[in-house]
Amino acid sequence: MNKLKLTCLAASLGFASISANAVLITEWDYLNEAGFDQWTSDANSIDPTGIDATGETLDDFDPLFGGELPKSLAWGDPYSAENPDLKKSALNIEESKSGSVTTSVVDGVGALAFSEGTGLVHENWGVTGETLVAATLFDGLFLGPTAPVAFPLAPAPVLQFGVIFEETYNTPTNNICKYAPAEQVGAQGINEEGCADLFTIVLGPDVTYTEVGNDIYLTNSFVLPIPGYDDYVYTLTTRLQGLEVLGDVDCGPNATCIGFLTEEDKTNELKAGFAISAAQVSEPGTLAIFGLGLLGLAAVRRRA
Repeated sequence: MNKLKLTCLAASLGFASISANAVLITEWDYLNEAGFDQWTSDANSIDPTGIDATGETLDDFDPLFGGELPKSLAWGDPYSAENPDLKKSALNIEESKSGSVTTSVVDGVGALAFSEGTGLVHENWGVTGETLVAATLFDGLFLGPTAPVAFPLAPAPVLQFGVIFEETYNTPTNNICKYAPAEQVGAQGINEEGCADLFTIVLGPDVTYTEVGNDIYLTNSFVLPIPGYDDYVYTLTTRLQGLEVLGDVDCGPNATCIGFLTEEDKTNELKAGFAISAAQVSEPGTLAIFGLGLLGLAAVRRRA
């Protein structure tokens, strides 16, 4: 988001007319972008030894995160007996997504209509040596109303999710994998090529989640602080799908956590989408202009 866009937004807010009637924003433009920060191969410090970082986010990401961020982290020495193609393990962020999204549910009427967000891919291959232990992933969403009025895209304030990523033993005691289902390595399913690894997302206090089938819905809310446009609270629902969900993950006291299993010797994709709903309120709220989530990712050393 460049300074010109932010200046235009400030001007448009300043000249917005005061209206006695509540105005519902029905259409929005969006840009969704993400990048990594503070990755490490040392559980006790920020030490990037053994991790290759490549790719960059767009310039639009600069105001939130102080510059372009890498979109890919790769690590480890390929273990040829298990990984004959000599691939490194990696976390790759998809390219930015942009387009339009509607306010698809109003005062409880309608069904959520999701637009495509920026996903995350885990390349899970047999490696030895130093591996990714921890990282932070910033996920930036920019929204701009287009109907019935138009404002420039504006960045959302940032909420932070911590994420733990555990690379499990592929040959555990008695060949029984650590995470559900409790079955032997090689059994048909999630542990067929070795014990599945585990992403665990630690939610911040301002974000709630529900399980909808095999998907996870994260929600947080915002208002537009513009007279005449602040009578609706908008809820941003982010849908995560594509990985098997492991519930009841214990990641410490006073923490709400969601686990996702990723298969060995495969490319695992955590797909993201988002939808917007609205509810009219009698008294305008004082929430932020927009709502946004960012994901922090962490990993523990892979056991070859």
